[in-house]
Amino acid sequence: MGGSIHMCANSQAVTAATTMSSSIPPDVSATAIFAMQQPLPSQICRYDHLHFYVDALRPLAHYKEMEARLNDFARRVPTVGASIDVIAARAEWCKLGASADPGLFQVHGRDLVEQMLCGFGWRITGQHEAHDTRSLLLSTIDPSGVRFVVTCTRRTDATRHQSEQTGTVKTEAMQTVDHFDHFARAHVERYFESHNDAQGIAVLGFETGVLDALHARYEVLHPSLVAAPPYVHADGTRVLDVFAYYRGEVSSSEADPGTVLRFVERMAAGPAGPHGASSADIGVAPLPLPGLVPVPAIFEPGVQPAYCDHWVSNVVSRVGFLQTVEDTLGFVPKVDFNAGVVAAGEAQIESTVTGNASPLVTTDPNEALRDRAQVFLPTNNALSPVGHVHWYLEELGQGIQHVASRVQSLPEYVQRANDMRAITGEGFTFLNIPRTYYGLLEPALLGNGGVVGELRDPACRSGLAQKDALAVIAALRADGLVDQAGALSLDADEVAIESALGGVTGYRDAPAAVRAMVQSVLHRSCYVNLWKLMGDQLTEATYLSIVRNKILIDVQGEDVLMQIFTSVMLQREPGTEAPFLEFIQRVCAQCRDGTDTCSPIRPGCGGFGIRNFLTLFLSIEVSKAMLDRQRALDKGHEAEAAFHSHRIKMFTDQLVEANPILTEISDCMTSEGKALDAGDADAAKNWARRKEAANLALAECSQTYNARMAKLREAGW
Repeated sequence: MGGSIHMCANSQAVTAATTMSSSIPPDVSATAIFAMQQPLPSQICRYDHLHFYVDALRPLAHYKEMEARLNDFARRVPTVGASIDVIAARAEWCKLGASADPGLFQVHGRDLVEQMLCGFGWRITGQHEAHDTRSLLLSTIDPSGVRFVVTCTRRTDATRHQSEQTGTVKTEAMQTVDHFDHFARAHVERYFESHNDAQGIAVLGFETGVLDALHARYEVLHPSLVAAPPYVHADGTRVLDVFAYYRGEVSSSEADPGTVLRFVERMAAGPAGPHGASSADIGVAPLPLPGLVPVPAIFEPGVQPAYCDHWVSNVVSRVGFLQTVEDTLGFVPKVDFNAGVVAAGEAQIESTVTGNASPLVTTDPNEALRDRAQVFLPTNNALSPVGHVHWYLEELGQGIQHVASRVQSLPEYVQRANDMRAITGEGFTFLNIPRTYYGLLEPALLGNGGVVGELRDPACRSGLAQKDALAVIAALRADGLVDQAGALSLDADEVAIESALGGVTGYRDAPAAVRAMVQSVLHRSCYVNLWKLMGDQLTEATYLSIVRNKILIDVQGEDVLMQIFTSVMLQREPGTEAPFLEFIQRVCAQCRDGTDTCSPIRPGCGGFGIRNFLTLFLSIEVSKAMLDRQRALDKGHEAEAAFHSHRIKMFTDQLVEANPILTEISDCMTSEGKALDAGDADAAKNWARRKEAANLALAECSQTYNARMAKLREAGW
């Protein structure tokens, strides 16, 4: 099976209002048809909020007590901008009250609100109490940043048990109507019923100024997706909810009532959540939904805000969803990850990033960071009966796989989350990224004096002899400073290395310049693959923080993208499918040649992790294989554990082989885009040919590991 990764030629286009993929039903009014036929504005909507439905929420007072304890702890032990003694900080935390044991942390069975408060420093800034639902608003320190509305029904234990046993709810519960419809119990129950009774992200909320036009387009082109007519509230806010997907293809299936796109049109400014922390850089935004009551919140000093970047769906019909949002929102494809390219062993998927054309033009990184105008909706579908996308659809149905948020400094954001989990026993863990992604200590590095001899100097004109290089690695491994894969420990300092290499003649008796070269090469080996991409753009301390916190790096031209993915959230039992979170940092190239003249920052600069897209896919499969292996070992099933060990190795080998091909594709895409912008058609064609050759190589790599995994299964492991 062939395939390719490419940027779509029409990535900046806005679909004409008269483009239709569906015939107009005969009973549609002339008014609706006229409204639908008006040209779409370039900015039809922007990010607003996400709505989660969960099993239960504790009373607001419980969470506010936790916030107060976290703020008290932050005054005693600064958690931002400094290296933390986790053991001492843990002791200080325990002085403030009872605490969970970090060593017993499990991904499943967690309270999402507590995770966000502890892990990322978010706070509760709004609430809504109905007679049969409870809702809380979680916000970052900037109210214009990411906002999670979290709602639960006040179900009895008996009803909860019945729902878990049958996956259904009583019909009378479906008839419950709330004064504020978006908090109605019926919607929560409908979501659970549509998603095998699983918790999840139920609503993607957007702000719009053209709600009537949107409603008309849905009524004319996709009437079955309209969940209900728009409803208006006393403050002038109007809300339109539409179902996001069809159950199958657009023309031959009914609406899937599980996931909703919500459009909010605010006729007047609503109340903003009062925040105890303020800054000139922090914006003010109305609470996302009518009915939410502002709740005072104090944020920890120095905690970073997070901003919406992209929201990702797993669907049955990727083409159908793309067609629907093109018809209604004017969204067009930006990047395609086509068949045969994104594969991990036997698992294969397709993915397309669709979105609008942002009107933002700025040279201010802070303005670009906070922008809500550029909307990206990546969409995945499965091509194989194995893999996490297939299992997600099979187990949960169509829905939101993960949501990505931008931060200013991802290494600091993740380091804080890891520290807080180790201190409080609450928060998030992140997907396991093999050290092979970052770099291994290869004998050739020591022999060449670095990657390409760049560490040589007049006092050290050559690297180590082959036998001495091997002896150095063997000595480090014997002292536990190099693991079985060949990765140097991140905690291996100069003293530990000198001690381990004291018996290696070729190192001990070498000139000081040679020993210094060896030390430099050893430390750089921890991140050598990243250094090949970025060179001296980052300090060694930043590189090591990236590796320690398992952050992914991608480069497109002079733009850099950092990414990380949490382990699943809202999971009741281990091994089940569930959504997760992504956090990113976009480092956008602006100024050139040391001048003060800056080019406008491109929305979405750095792309969507073309190199990392496959890495994410493989990392999810590696993490699942590691869990499967541990479960097999716990049961004493050694043969099954061995099979999963082979899976882990195979996924890791595929990652190593695919990385340079993905880098080539990324470089070609960047150069092709620049050539097109410059009007150089010949150069663009040359880069396109190189890109397609690399796509073919990636497809061949995927096919190779597909066959190897199939053979492994056939061998009876």
